Amino acid sequence: MTRLGAGALFLFCYIGVVAVRAIGDLISDVGPPLLYGSPVAFVTGLVALAAHDVHRRGTGRT
Repeated sequence: MTRLGAGALFLFCYIGVVAVRAIGDLISDVGPPLLYGSPVAFVTGLVALAAHDVHRRGTGRT
């Protein structure tokens, strides 16, 4: 999976969780979670895959 794909996957999962919580009326204002959380979720996906790649290279597996 490419780094961009991993970031997009985390982003879509985050948006799905926020949408479900908004539909279930667990949160009333979805603006701040989407505004601030979406970039964080995307970067988290990028960093998680990069860390996985570094670990895999360190153990000698490709």
